[in-house]
Order: sequence, then C-alpha cells, then structure tokens
Amino acid sequence: MTRRVVVAWNGSAAAGEALEWAGRHYPEAERIELVEVDGRGSRADPSHRDAEAAAEALRRQRPGAAVAVAHEHGDLVETLAGRTAPDALLVLGGREHEESRLGHRTSTAYRVVLDAEGPVAVVPQAFRGGSAVVVGIAGPHDDPCVVLSAAEEATRRHQRLVAVHVPKPLLGVGLGALPGESVAQARELRDLERMVDDALAPVKERYPRLPVAKHVLRGRAADVLLAEARSASLLVIGRDDAAPRDRRPVTHGGMLLSPAPVVVVPPGTELAQAS
Repeated sequence: MTRRVVVAWNGSAAAGEALEWAGRHYPEAERIELVEVDGRGSRADPSHRDAEAAAEALRRQRPGAAVAVAHEHGDLVETLAGRTAPDALLVLGGREHEESRLGHRTSTAYRVVLDAEGPVAVVPQAFRGGSAVVVGIAGPHDDPCVVLSAAEEATRRHQRLVAVHVPKPLLGVGLGALPGESVAQARELRDLERMVDDALAPVKERYPRLPVAKHVLRGRAADVLLAEARSASLLVIGRDDAAPRDRRPVTHGGMLLSPAPVVVVPPGTELAQAS
C-alpha cells in the first residue's frame, strides 16, 4: 500500500487536480502532505489557492485522514526529491502545452524523477479517466517493482493490466522490418513474448486473478507507449539508472505528452511490495 502521498502545491489548477486525483485513488494512505516551496524554481499561480484551505477541504471529504501542509524554502527540485521515499508517492500536477517543452532535455518534473527515491506521478490537466493500466517493459533486467506497482494500480482500479514491450531496432530496423526473414522474425517474436511472460511472472504469482494483456509492438518506444496510454487510466514506466542523465527520451516524453497520468518507478520501490 501507499503509506504516504506528497502533493507538490503552488496554488494552481494543475496542483488542485493532482490533489483531487491523489485523494481519490489513494484512500488508504496514512498521510497526505501538501508541500509548498518558496525558492529557486518555484512558481506561485496568479490565482493562488491557499494550501491550508485545500487541506481543510480534503479533511472534510475524508474525516479522520491525516492531512498536513508543509511550507519549505529552498530549491524546488531538491526539496521535492527530498520528500520521496520507496513507500511514498510524490504527485505533481502537469501543465498545459507540455508538448512545446518536448525538445528540452529536462523539465522540473523530470529532474525530480531523476533524483527521487520513490515513485513520482505526473497528472495531466483535464484528465477524465481510462479503462486500463499500461506498463512499459524495457527488457529482461527490469526491476520487478515496476510491473508489481502497475499490477497494484490495476487491482486498485479494478482494471486490466496491459504490458507493452517495444523491441530495440537492430541496425536501424525494427522487428519484422527485414523482408524474407519470416521464420527468424517469428522466432524473435516468440523469444520476446517469452521475455515478457518472464517479466510478468511476479505479477502472476501475486495477483493471479488480474487480467493481463501482452503486446510486443514495433516503433519508437515513446510513441508506442503514448498511443497505448490514450485510453488508459495510468501509464507506469521504470527509471533506467544506467542511461545518461541528460537524455532519457522515453521517460521524459511520456511525462510530458501522456494523456493519462504517468507514474515513474525507480529501482527498489516498495509501493507494491508493502501490500
């Protein structure tokens, strides 16, 4: 279970929607914290909504819930990343027109994700819901916590889990792109499907009744995951700590452009393991 939920607060409509989303989907959380940061990188919305008023409104909706407000001074990224933990969830509100930032190598949310010690959710504005939880499977060395966290979220929502793997292209071509090699391609597809089955083995053991769909699809990984997320309630992706810190296009692109909320799960996350 998610023991603690932390919502980054700046008084904006995006922060309000992130708080509402967190309160709706994590009713079992022992504590919800609104963190307001005054310092480098922080931005207060012109139509500022008071954090204390937002917390009080949530307390009325959830009598007995532990809802707290923290006012911090310092660097925004460092402060928010410092609030993360393996058994907690940090929730950030997405902004409009994020696609204009896709060419940037980084963003505030992405820099928080890179330093986070626990899962981070980005909730796009005006999100209205979806019918499945999508999880990206990068390869056989993925940390099991990624698929387990996605399975927990699917179970929480009473929805199916959709596991998506996009093979890396070989010498500039993807799966099935070479003519005259149908036998080899079929063998490769079977191997990839077997890899996906192996990656999902912890889910089958812990959530035996959870409906699971498996897709091995060609294309750019970010594009494929975003297409799958169009009808999703949540997109769950891992954080590749072996990749260069200044270039993680799949994670960053998903955070900026996904029509569904995105949860980025770093290695060692205990979000699903504590249930």
